[in-house]
Amino acid sequence: MGRTFFWLAAMLLAGAPASAAQAEIKSARHDIDRPGGKQYGQTSLVDVDKDGDLDFISGENRGRIFWYEYQGPDKWVRHVLAAKCPTEVGGTAIDVDSDGWVDHVAGGAWFRNTGRPRQEPFTQHDFGGFSTHDTVAADIDGDGRLDLVMMSDKVGLRWFRIAKDPTQRWESHEIGPAVHGGVAVGDLDGDGDADVVRSNMWFENADGKGAKWVEHKNIDFGQPGGSMPFTTRARVVDVNKDGRNDIIIVECDTKVCRAAWFENADGKGGQWKMHLLAEKKGDLHSLCVADFDGDGDLDVFSCEGPLSGSGPEGKRLWYVWENLDGKGGRWAEHVVLEGEEGHEAVAADVDGDGDIDICTKPWRGDLHIYLENLSRSGQRHAK
Repeated sequence: MGRTFFWLAAMLLAGAPASAAQAEIKSARHDIDRPGGKQYGQTSLVDVDKDGDLDFISGENRGRIFWYEYQGPDKWVRHVLAAKCPTEVGGTAIDVDSDGWVDHVAGGAWFRNTGRPRQEPFTQHDFGGFSTHDTVAADIDGDGRLDLVMMSDKVGLRWFRIAKDPTQRWESHEIGPAVHGGVAVGDLDGDGDADVVRSNMWFENADGKGAKWVEHKNIDFGQPGGSMPFTTRARVVDVNKDGRNDIIIVECDTKVCRAAWFENADGKGGQWKMHLLAEKKGDLHSLCVADFDGDGDLDVFSCEGPLSGSGPEGKRLWYVWENLDGKGGRWAEHVVLEGEEGHEAVAADVDGDGDIDICTKPWRGDLHIYLENLSRSGQRHAK
């Protein structure tokens, strides 16, 4: 059975007064599975079997991919999606062939949902991609269809247009140089098309079609040292509700990390104002942005990954940074769980009760966890 936790504020940031209203959100930790192996990524929360609720996908580094059928908070049924995949962390679930069933993209291949996901694995189709750390689905060329943005520090940052016959080779287009991780997509210059953030810089979709990119090195974040410099997780959202997309970023793949959001001061991506959410945290290799407390604004979730833990006796901590004023000016830090490693967490309304839950797993182990939000008052809004 799940163990119940209270999401209690540990500290206030950005000068929030002690009297500021704070949420008290109950949650319950449930263990999904221990499938064996390690180095899991490729996480998604999607309805794989079309039964009306969300299922959890995760896959090993160049190994097995599983999907977990949600039947209840403490009952998840493991299914093999694929026996072997050509990627490391990077993978995402979308309907590639537009047949109404959710498929899965992993590195240079996509795995087709046959419509019988409980009975048989997905079928593999290679499209000419590469092993990735980041894979993000977005409409890059403005044709109304999803494309795939993929990044590997060994290959580069590229986007792929899904072929009309997706079993054939997909068109590949270069965006710019890569780092290990940190891709997010959204309109940063207010011209109506999709731009791409890559850790400490962003790329302007200059022609709106993804054929011409302009590099902007004006985001001062990420750590330059170590074996994987400038590695982050990022999301593009409007934090302060001014109609301009901002960027939320957390640092990862290093032992001491920060979390911050960057205000799009001029609305065109030319001036960024950093607002620090947290510092001196462990390896923040997860980022979910959602209304976790149900008050109508965006909060931020992250959990400490494989490289360190900043809690008592080195335990890893899971955080929600609550947006107290709804505009990103005042934040409260909540420790929502401690002890377990989290990595590439995803957030959505798993159980259909109207609030945002979290699923994750470790990198160095195999324990998959479902953190159920018991507030039953959240908004169905997650990035």
